[in-house]
Amino acid sequence: MTFFNRLGLALFAALLLAVSAGATPARADWLKAESPNFIIYSDGGERPLREYAMKLEVYDRFLRMRFGVPLDRPVARKLPIYLVRRQRDLEQVRPGLGNTIAGFYYPGEEDIFAVAVRGDGEFTLLHEYAHHFFFQHFSTYYPGWLVEGLAEYVMTARIWPDRIQVGAHSENRASWLMNGSWLPLEELLTNRFGEIEHGPHRLTYYPVAWLLTHWFMSSPDRVVQLEAYLGLIRQGVDPVAAMQQATGLSLGQLRDALRSHMYGRIELNTYEIDMPDLEIEITRLPASADDLLLLGQRLKMPMSKEDREVALQEARRLAGRYPDDPLALLVLGHAELHIGDRAAGEAAFNRLLERDPENVEALQFMALARFADAEDTPDDRPMLMNLARGYLATAYRVDPDNYLTLLLIARSRSGAPGYPNENDLATWEMAFIAAPQLSDIRLGAGHAFLAAGDKATAIALLEPLANAPHGGDGAEEAQKLIDRANGVVREEEDEADPEAEAAAE
Repeated sequence: MTFFNRLGLALFAALLLAVSAGATPARADWLKAESPNFIIYSDGGERPLREYAMKLEVYDRFLRMRFGVPLDRPVARKLPIYLVRRQRDLEQVRPGLGNTIAGFYYPGEEDIFAVAVRGDGEFTLLHEYAHHFFFQHFSTYYPGWLVEGLAEYVMTARIWPDRIQVGAHSENRASWLMNGSWLPLEELLTNRFGEIEHGPHRLTYYPVAWLLTHWFMSSPDRVVQLEAYLGLIRQGVDPVAAMQQATGLSLGQLRDALRSHMYGRIELNTYEIDMPDLEIEITRLPASADDLLLLGQRLKMPMSKEDREVALQEARRLAGRYPDDPLALLVLGHAELHIGDRAAGEAAFNRLLERDPENVEALQFMALARFADAEDTPDDRPMLMNLARGYLATAYRVDPDNYLTLLLIARSRSGAPGYPNENDLATWEMAFIAAPQLSDIRLGAGHAFLAAGDKATAIALLEPLANAPHGGDGAEEAQKLIDRANGVVREEEDEADPEAEAAAE
C-alpha cells in the first residue's frame, strides 16, 4: 500500500469518526456559580459564567446605590438563575413558551427562579431581577405603572466592572411609542397591566410606563414630584388627581410633555461602581444534571395534564440512568409524588434521606406528602400535621431561612386550636422576609394577621400584591382581603371570610 493510499484511509477513518461523533453530541457540563446575591447555573463554560455573575453583582450594587438599600444588607435567599444556550432550551422548563420569549422569572411556591437564553435574554433577566429586587427590599406600595416603568428603565443598563449606564431605550418600546396608539394616561395611572392586557392599547402599556418613568427620573426636580405623587396616592388620593397635583400638569399637558421628552435628547446617566473583591465559587454539577436539572425546574411549574404526563415519563426514564444519584432521586420523587405514584415518590425520597438525612428538599417533599394525606383523610389531619412538622423541624434546623420550610410550618398550623398565636405570626413574618415575592406568603400572612386583629400589618403586606401589574388571581384575592379589612364587601362575593370579617369589626 502506498503512502497516499494509507493517507487516504487515515483521512477516511478520521472523517468517519467525526461523523459518528456528530451523530451523538457531547453532553454539556453544567456549572454552578455562587456569589453574594445569586446562584447561577450554566452549561456555557467557566469564564463567561464568572463574568456574568460579576455583571449581575454590579447591577445589584447599582440598584442598592440608586434606591437607598444598604450595600452590606445580605439577602435572605440568593436568586437561582439558569442560563441556557438557545430558546428551545427554555421549553425544557416551560413547554409551549413560544419562540419569541428569551427568558422568564417564576415566583412559585416550590421555587423562585429565572431562566434566560445567554445573550438574547439579558434584557428580560435584568427587567425581572429589578422586580425581584424591589419586592425583596421594599414593602411600600407602588402603583403598577411605576413597578413596570422602573424595571423597564433599568433593564437596558450597560454594565462594566466599574460603572453602569442607565436611561437607554429599548428599540421595541421606542417603536411602539413612535408608531402605536398610546394607552391613555388615565388608564395607565388607574389600572394594573392585568386589567388592560386584552384591551386595544395593551402593547403600549410598557412603553408609556417606561417613558413616564424616564421623564421623572431625568430631572432632580421631577424626582421630587414623583415622590410627592407617591405620597398622595398612599394617602388615598385618586391617582389622576395625585398626578396632576404633584406635577402641576393636566393629563393633556403631561402627554405633551412626554412627547417632547421622547423627541428630545435622551440623557444617559453613568454611575461609578466601587465593587469590593467578591468571592465567586464555581463548582461542577454531576453528570445527571445534563438530563435532569432543567426537568427538575419544569416540575416546579404549572403544567397541562398532557405535559404533566410527559414530565412523569421523562423523569422515570432519565432518572433510571443514574441509580441512587441524589438529583435523580429528587426529580423522580418529585414527579411521582405530584403526578404519578405517591408511594414510589416517598420511596425515592426515603432512599435519598438514607444517603443524606439533611437534604432539605427531600424533607420538604416528605412533609408535603403528609399534607396530601391530610386532604385525603381530614379526620387524621392533626396527627398528619405533627408528622409533617417533624420533617420540617429537621429542615428548619439545617436551613432556618428557607422560605418554603417556613411557609409549610405556618400552613401546618392553620385551623389548629389557638391559631394564629404569636409564634404563628412570627413564622409568617419570617417567611415573608425570606420571600416577599411570593403571593401565597403574602396572602397567608395577610389572613393570619387579620385573624389576629392586626389590620395595619395585614394591609401593608397585601397592598403591594394587590397592585402588582401581573398579580393575577393573587392580586384579586389580596384586594378582597383589603376590602374586607376596611369593611367593604363586594356584591359578587357569595360568602364572606369569617376570620377577615371578625378582624374588621
